Amino acid sequence: MDQSAFYGVISAVNFTLLGLWWVAVKDRADVVGETPSSRLTAYLVSLQFVIPGTVSLLAQVAPEVVIVWRCAFAVAGIVGAFGIYMLARELRRTSDERVAPTLFLVFGIPLYAAVVLVALLAPALKEVLAPDFKPIQLEAFLITMLVFLGVQEAWVVSMTRAPAKDGPAEAATGRGGDYPEDGLGPLPPK
Repeated sequence: MDQSAFYGVISAVNFTLLGLWWVAVKDRADVVGETPSSRLTAYLVSLQFVIPGTVSLLAQVAPEVVIVWRCAFAVAGIVGAFGIYMLARELRRTSDERVAPTLFLVFGIPLYAAVVLVALLAPALKEVLAPDFKPIQLEAFLITMLVFLGVQEAWVVSMTRAPAKDGPAEAATGRGGDYPEDGLGPLPPK
């Protein structure tokens, strides 16, 4: 595997996804909303594209200098695990969504932990892995899984509605005052 080409593609894909997420956030006020909490959620989703993209760029800086990519991946794994924990917590706190945040925790934190462990244990892993399979290639597999997870996070956040409030319109529909019973989507602004 040409590591430089792989990480070049992964960084380009992640920064493209980040740009698309920023467009979605800017053009759809309902994705971000007006609250600090909703802006934090949008930022935490963007972090899930920034981390794999940045670490992929750093993996290309000096692939023969192992300490460079090992440090980059270790720091990225720690920051990513914390970011995904915060995202799951915010989703649970600000929406009725329960399954997706749990799945993000169950899959995301172990994936980021594995990124950290591979970076920290790279010399020992050389002895365990097949001779042609390097620890940085194992990191490539983990980063690919994180890209998939990041896309799922963006989808869930952009498609999740805020929980119903206690007002009369919300009580009548059970889904919040912005969604009429006809199922055609949100009402236009008043």
